[in-house]
Formats: sequence, C-alpha cells, structure tokens
Amino acid sequence: MKQISLLFSLTAFCLQLFSQNTGTIRGVVFDTLKNEAIPGATITLMNKKDSSLVTFTMGDSKGSFQLNGLNNGDYRMLISHVNYHNTSKIFSIDNEHKIIDLSNIIMVDKNKVLSEVLVTAESAPVMLLDDTIQYNAGSFKTLPNANVEDLLKKLPGVKVEKDGTVKAQGEKVQKVLVDGKEFFGNDPKIATKNLPADAIDKVQVYDKLSDQAQMTGFDDGNSEKTINLKLKKDKKKGGFGKVSAGSGTGQRYQGRFNINSFKGARQFSVLGMANNTNTEGFSFMDVLSFTGALNQLKNGGGNIDLTISRDDPLAALLGGTNSGINTTWAGGINFNDIVGSKTDFQGNYFYSRYNPNRKTTTKRQYFAPANLYNQTAYTDNLNNSHRLNFNADYQIDSFHSIKISSNINYQQTHNTESSLYRTLSGNGDSLNDGNSANAANAEGNTISTNILFRKKFHKKGRTFSVNILSNLDHSNGNGYTNSLTNFYTPGNTISSDTINQANKNAASLYGVNLRWVYTEPVFKRSLLEFTLATSYTKNSNNKITFDYNLNNGKFDRLNDLLTNNYENVYKYTTSGIRLRRQSKLFSFAAGANLQSALIAGKVISGVKDSFITRNFLNVLPNARFQYNFSRFKNIMVNYSTATNQPTISQLQPIPDNTNPLYIKLGNPNLKQEYTHTVRLNASLVDPFKNRNFFVFLSFAETKNKIVNYDKIDNRGIDSVLPVNVNGVYNLNGNLSYGFPVHFLKGSIDISSGIFRYHGNQFVNEITNTINTTTVGPEIKLDMNPTEKINISLGASLTYSNTSYSVKTLPRAKYLTQEYSTEAGIQAGKGFFFSTDLTYRVNNQYSTGFSSKIPLWNTVLSKQVLRFNRGELKFSANDILNRNTSLSRNASQNFIEDSRVNSLRRYFLLSFSYNLTKTGIDNGSNRGGIKMISR
Repeated sequence: MKQISLLFSLTAFCLQLFSQNTGTIRGVVFDTLKNEAIPGATITLMNKKDSSLVTFTMGDSKGSFQLNGLNNGDYRMLISHVNYHNTSKIFSIDNEHKIIDLSNIIMVDKNKVLSEVLVTAESAPVMLLDDTIQYNAGSFKTLPNANVEDLLKKLPGVKVEKDGTVKAQGEKVQKVLVDGKEFFGNDPKIATKNLPADAIDKVQVYDKLSDQAQMTGFDDGNSEKTINLKLKKDKKKGGFGKVSAGSGTGQRYQGRFNINSFKGARQFSVLGMANNTNTEGFSFMDVLSFTGALNQLKNGGGNIDLTISRDDPLAALLGGTNSGINTTWAGGINFNDIVGSKTDFQGNYFYSRYNPNRKTTTKRQYFAPANLYNQTAYTDNLNNSHRLNFNADYQIDSFHSIKISSNINYQQTHNTESSLYRTLSGNGDSLNDGNSANAANAEGNTISTNILFRKKFHKKGRTFSVNILSNLDHSNGNGYTNSLTNFYTPGNTISSDTINQANKNAASLYGVNLRWVYTEPVFKRSLLEFTLATSYTKNSNNKITFDYNLNNGKFDRLNDLLTNNYENVYKYTTSGIRLRRQSKLFSFAAGANLQSALIAGKVISGVKDSFITRNFLNVLPNARFQYNFSRFKNIMVNYSTATNQPTISQLQPIPDNTNPLYIKLGNPNLKQEYTHTVRLNASLVDPFKNRNFFVFLSFAETKNKIVNYDKIDNRGIDSVLPVNVNGVYNLNGNLSYGFPVHFLKGSIDISSGIFRYHGNQFVNEITNTINTTTVGPEIKLDMNPTEKINISLGASLTYSNTSYSVKTLPRAKYLTQEYSTEAGIQAGKGFFFSTDLTYRVNNQYSTGFSSKIPLWNTVLSKQVLRFNRGELKFSANDILNRNTSLSRNASQNFIEDSRVNSLRRYFLLSFSYNLTKTGIDNGSNRGGIKMISR
C-alpha cells in the first residue's frame, strides 16, 4: 500500500515539476480560396528525426488547435483533412522559443489540381473514418519478429491483458478480422498471437453490428467490439510468413510457423506450433462441455446472439496456461474467397493437442464444523480436438440474402488424477486420511448449423428475417474410481471405506431454435420490432456403475445406487414487441417478451421410474438507452431479464463420489433461475490527446438462484446438494483513466475493479448469509525516453473481504500486491535486449504458501542474414527459479489456498527466419511526403 502511494506521489510531483518547463504550439487551419477556417482537421505531431508519434489532436469548429506540454526538440507537424491535401510544418522548441504560433496554416482543396507538385499521401498515426478509429501501424515501433499482440500493446486506447485478451476503449474485443474477414473463426488469439506485426498497414477498431442490425440500420444491442487488420499492399499480392525453432535446458523446445498467401479477396493461411514452454497460440475450447451450449437461447429475449460460444472453459478448468507444465501441438488452415460474384465463403480447420500436467497442493480451513483439510493431487490430462468452421453468405439479389454457418467439433480426452488427503479436527486430532485414483476417457462431437434468411422491402426500415439454429452433440466415455479412506473416532478406533468401481456413460444433446423478426418503420427515426421464437432442447445422460468383484477379478457387480438414466427436455415459446428510436444524440429501445417454458425430466433408476414436470410463465422486460455527448463521449444503460434452467448434472439424482470426501448430489426438483440485470457503460475518449475514461458497472439480482447445501458429518464427509434460494445479488464494475505524460514520452493508466456479492448458503441446516467485497486498483506507466529504449512500470493490489452472518465464523481477508517493470533496448548493430520483472506479495495466505514471488525473464537477440531475414535469440526464463502459481478461494464454509506447480527456470536458444525479404519493417515504413518538380 505504501509503495503504491509513493508511486502516485512521485508521479504527481514529476508532473508538476516538468509542466513548468514545457512548450506550446498553436495555429488555425485555413482555406484561403474560400476565405474561411477549416474545422475538424487532424493535427499530428511527430519527432522530426524518425517520424515517431508524439501526440495528436483535432481542430475545433473555428479551425483552431493547441498542443501543450512539449519538450525541447525538433518536430514535424502533419495536418490532414478528408477534403484537403495534407500539409506539413517543421519547427523547434528550445529555452528561448517555448510558444510557437503558426497563425494561419493553408490547406489546398483536393478538388484543385496542383500544377507544380505531386503529393503522395502520408497516413497520420491516428485517423477517424466515421465511427472507426484507424491506427497507422508504421507509426508504432515494435521489436523485430514481433506479432500483432505486441503491436496492439502500443496503440492508444488499446490494452492487452496477461492472458492475451484484448480490450479497446474499455471493452473486450470479441473478433479480430483480417481485411474484413474472419481468421480461423471466432478465436481472436489465433490472429493476434500468430500474424507478424510487420505485415500490418492499418489497425481499425469499431463496433461491428449484428447481421440483422446491419440490415435495419439500427443498433440492436448485439454489436461486438472488433479489430480489423488491414494488410500492407505488398502482403496482398503474394506470400509472407515466418518459421522459428528453439531448444533449451531441461529438454525445453518450441517451434512455430505461419505461411500466408493473399491475393485480392482470396486469403490462404497455414500455421502450426509445438512447445512444452507453456506458450499459448490459441484459445482452448471444450466441446465435451456442451450441456450449456444453448443457455443463451433459453431466455427467449428480444436480443439473442444465435452463435454458440464456448469461451475457454477448458483453460479455466485446468488452471490456465500459466500454471503446471503444458505441452501443446496445434495447426490449421484458413481459406476465404469470393465464389462467383454473389457468395462470400469463409472456412477453416484447426487441430490442437493439449497436455497439461499439474501438481496441486490444497489447504482448506472449514468453519462448521471446524476442521482442516489438506490434499496433494497429481493430474495428467490429454486433450485432442478438431474444429471445422465455415460460412457462406449468398446475396440472392438486392433485397434477399441467405447466410449459412456451420461448426463441427470433435474431441478426445484422457484424464488421470491421484491424490493424498487428510482431515484434522479443530483441536488437531485426525478425522480421516486416505488416497484416491481416478481415470476418465471420453470422446465427443458437436455439430451446430445456423441459417439466416434476410429480406428487405422497398420501404426503408421494413425488414423480415428468419433464423434457424440447430445443435447436435454426443459424447461417451468410461472411467474408474479407486480410493481408500480411513476414519478415526475420538477413541482412536479406525474404520475404512474402500471404493473400487468402473463406470460407463453416454450423453447427448439435441436442440433447435427458430426466431422470426419483423421490423416496421413508425414515426421518424423509429422502428417497431416484432419477434416470435420457439426452442426445443433435449438432454440425456446414461451412467452405469460396476463394483469390483473379488471372486473373479472383474467389474461385473452392478451398483444400482450409482446407475441412472436421466432425460431432460426444455422448451419454450416467446413472443415480444419492442420500440426502437435513434437520433444523432441518443437512442433508446424498450419492450417485453412473454415466455412460456416447460422443464420435463424422466429418471430411470433400477426398476423404478420417476417423472418431473415444471411449467413456467414469465414476462421478460428489457430496455436500453444511450446518449452521445459527442462523437467519443457517451453513456449507455441497459436493463435485461433472463431465465436459466438447471444443468443436467444438477438435476440428475445420482451421487458423484469421484472425491470420497466431497460427494456431489443431484436435485430433480430444482426451479429455473430468473435474473434482472442492469448495466451501465460510460466512455469518455479523446483519441487525439490520448486521454480516455471508461466506467463499467453491472448489477444482477437472481430469484431461485441455484446454490449448494452442504452437509458435513463428524467424519469430515461433505455431501453437496444444489437448492434454490432468493436474495442473491452481485455488483461488478471497472473504472479506468489513461493520459499522456509528455516529458517522459509516455502515458499513465490508472484503473480499478470492484466486486460485491451478497448470497445465502446452507451448512448443516444453518442458513448462512455471505457478503464478499473485492477491490483491485492498478497503475501503469509506459514511456519511451529515447528512440531505442522502452520502459514500463506497474503496481497493483487486490483486497478481498468475506463476512458471514453466522457469528462463530471468522472473516476471510487477504491482500495481494504486484509490482512489475519491463524494458526493451536496441543496442545497435542489430542487437536487441529486453527484460521484465514481476514481484508478487501474498498476505494472509496459509503457512507453507510462498508469500513473496519474483519472476524475472530476459531476452537477447541479433538480426542476421541479408535483409535481416534471420534472428538469433537467447532467452532466460524465471532466472531466479521462483515461479509459483497461487490462488485463494473463500467459499460459504471454508477458506482454501491452492498452489500449482509451474514451469521454472530454463534457457532457450532459438532461430527465426522471415520468408520475405521485406519481412522486418520495424516501423520504418511510415510514409512521407514526396514532391516531384513538374
């Protein structure tokens, strides 16, 4: 805390100290032929020596502009406007010339022919194209052989998180396109982590409307923050790519390649990667988790995204790619082209083989009854997946079109786990100890198809569309569970429980959703939207369990208690109406949907069948309001309601005894959840001065929330049953502010996240109300003190406090601090050096869990061969050999600390080769004004 306060104080002091010794330039952009000022011109300030970006702004309605906080130096100023030829000014600021007044700056109308000179266009670092912010990639320097992710980190208003997630203007980027087309489907990381930065000419950031909204012309709330990568002209006329390979200590290796051939509308790419260094090049998607695939279709609301999304559930399940030891093999092909004159075809195939190996140490402090649980678990999982995606958009005529999208996924998994565990009572006596071993083999596939038919009428705004989404999933597998648990009584009497079972299971899902939408223009700038939707989803799960037979050494004794056949059907019909109005300053939409839903379940267990039927009738209101203070300043409030049905694992009344001390039960009497959500987004952006302020707040209240009911016996066995409760809500938010620091040639970003949860749980028939508050402020300073040096400094902390209504339960509090620094230096003669250090301090963690973790990496590289096509790189990872992955979880009845083994110190020597001689641009292609005498 003191360190962060000191950093804020030093920053404020330096800003005050240096602001007194900086310069100013001002002027008026003028058209002498029309004898009037030119409003809205873009003024870009660059260093004269290398044309690197310093700052930029926009002229006001009177053509005036002013840039403050300039250091001494030589500058070049570029003035650009969509209707005028670019013009440039050279000037210097020193101790005698702190204020530069250029007065009237003359621009020439593009409609006027210049008889004396020919001006070739120069791209400003940042331009505005309607609602799109466009960055000139050549104005932002990156190290040789950098990828697109490294380039995005340099762009004003764009942030790349540690896991590779990209945010632009405070919103998560959902799609990354290449020249307007998808690149390996909907996985943004494949483009950002595999395409070379030197192939990019422009980076465009905008909100991509849904297919229906593009047809009606009104934003329906389903827009996605999108980045479009425009390639350099020479990259569109041939092939480019890169191959790299490396080997290091501890049998570490990594290799990757990407080969691209682009020509006009045709895009062809092949990429591959292999490593055991935890290097990530794509997002993991678990097709075996298909039971939640159609959750987004269940609410029947007015705005439903009909694409099936599985956003990294496997990475979350396995602890992410930063923990454990991960071996990855992957590769794929992407092809896009215009077929004939009416069909836009896009298709890709991607294969991945992911093998994470984990050792997890867990210490869990239970509150009621008070005991301490310790576990050490070893997991070795192997996941093979194939993903095939394609879509074809056929323009029948100017009024009719049809778009067909299909996704086919196939996955095989082989997972093994072994663990040692022990539970102690509050006074230190042993309650139980034991060991277990589990294995599971499974394979599954999913096929989803989306068909969208669109029709426009002659009357503007009158449209009709039909969307059909179908999903067919299937999986089957087998496994075994073997455990021995010893239980101790106060008299030190020992009893044992042995489990030795094998099981087979099969699951399937079939779903279809139809949605009709008709829009009719009413009044001025207003639309009425009528929707009708119907959906049918059927889940089935069949599990057969056999006990081990000592007489013949086989698993042939049927266990009726753990054998079950469950079938669940969910269907609904929804009708709705909504009024939308849009103007230059504001837009709003309001409406409601009437939903009639049915959940029907059939349980077959032994010789007895049981049937469960639940009917629901809900009104689902929705509203959205957005006000635009200016082109880059707006606020949006969105209110929505949704229902969510229980998953099949929550409904199926069969115990899961994989962990003999944590038995999960099913509850066929669960009701569906009903959630009200209010979201607020505020964006205050000045892209010309590189200042931005973003606010995001989300409040959700859920009726019939599904939570756990824990029953813990005197032997330490926790039996968990899902039940419905009311009074559950959560608040989630994030604030961020970024601004430039000119005297440091850098920028500062200050942000903070906040989370508040209020809920009810049950432990041994006692109702327990839980309140959790988490805050996480962060500050980061990026600067380029010289052309060849880049430095980043950062500090953050996360504070969490969980309190319970049961007075005998203690508060669960913890604090995590993190400090980081990064530096990149161009040493001359093709040498480059970079290093980064992260120092993490964990307070109030359990004994035996490291409280201070430094992580230090460094890289030294040398460009070689003709045209600098080659790069020889030496990497040192985790130099101090201290890398550790720690986490803390505060639940309704315990606090849990976990430590996962991590990849530690190794050294790697690698070589990269660019397949084109112009491959390493390193920001040198920034354009320029070339004048040719006539």
